[in-house]
Amino acid sequence: MEFFSGFNYEEIKLILQAGWQDLVNTDFNQLKFSEMELALKVGVVLFSLILLKMIWILIGRWLGWENYSRKDSGHLISWKKERHLFARFILTVPTLALLIPLLAISFAIADPYFTATKEEKKHIETKTRIELRDASGSMGFLFNKTGKSKAEIAANAHLKFLEMRRGKNDRTAFWIFSNDPYPVQEDFIVDDELYYLKTYDAPWELGPEVENWNDEQWENYTIPKSRYSVVEGQGGTQLSKSLRAAIQLFDVDAKKQKQSPYKANGRSMLIISDADISDLEETKFDLEGLNKRGIRLYIILIGNAVSGPQYDEEGNEIQTDTPSLLQEITNRGGKYFPISDESALDGAYQEIDRLEKIKVEIVKKSLKIPAFQKFIFMTILALIIIIPFGLLAKLFRYP
Repeated sequence: MEFFSGFNYEEIKLILQAGWQDLVNTDFNQLKFSEMELALKVGVVLFSLILLKMIWILIGRWLGWENYSRKDSGHLISWKKERHLFARFILTVPTLALLIPLLAISFAIADPYFTATKEEKKHIETKTRIELRDASGSMGFLFNKTGKSKAEIAANAHLKFLEMRRGKNDRTAFWIFSNDPYPVQEDFIVDDELYYLKTYDAPWELGPEVENWNDEQWENYTIPKSRYSVVEGQGGTQLSKSLRAAIQLFDVDAKKQKQSPYKANGRSMLIISDADISDLEETKFDLEGLNKRGIRLYIILIGNAVSGPQYDEEGNEIQTDTPSLLQEITNRGGKYFPISDESALDGAYQEIDRLEKIKVEIVKKSLKIPAFQKFIFMTILALIIIIPFGLLAKLFRYP
């Protein structure tokens, strides 16, 4: 009795009432499961064990394994004292009812949840940046005497730069580009880990389908097959379309923050490229658009290919616009950092770090509400009813 005296029955009653009310108000039609396959496997195992147990009992009775009875003991029981089928069923109910908590536990294992949109708004001080990484065909050329492609050098430099910026609370978006921009992280986020993983997994080169290449040809190519993404119409290097898309994203974000697109501070764009573009005239116009909005532009320059000059079909040397592009950028207050310089990444890091921080509103959406506790409560409630009923039935099991 001393053991039971420590219980607060009112609190237990309130917990049960609250759980029951929550269960009654639940719309199970809206329920979804993320681990249904696991729950099915557990259910199959439990069902198999129960089935084997039942088979074992039936075989035992058929072979007369019950050690507590003998068919020819000499004691006759009147048919009036034998239990009828309904009475036997009533005494078996507690055992059958154990399927209810087992089923509830199986649903809990399936990780049930409801989808809902819950917005949490907070303000943080941050710098906003779009990062563009060149994934054109020219990035497949070897970089100096390293034996690595410019694309690999660019990817590694980008990841190293992100490691340097980790914990700085930067809001970043990331696209790769060739003739067109392709979003990897389309909108601004502040999650360093997620952003790093997306950047790590991004392709190194975009280009058309390479027909009839075998494994040996891919091994000899500077870009691994797993890092080459087939996108028809790509392979060249046009920067203007990417800059226009960036301007549009900056303008939309400024409106979300209730700021003028031309007065927002702390914004920059980082381009990782060999700057070997073919649309300088269009790019000049977009560079001016970035400059009017106060968006600082920085280039981590991957340098020139070792394959030498490029020539057209008539044998004339093709003049690239790299020097002109860099001049256009520096004329508008931007800077470029040649990756051959060991301090290049540090210089880009420091330049971005000098930018003024801006306070922005972040909206965090929560879309998953766990519901496994509802099935745990069903299990507990079922056992609270089944166990006393089973004990009571056991007292009257034998006549």
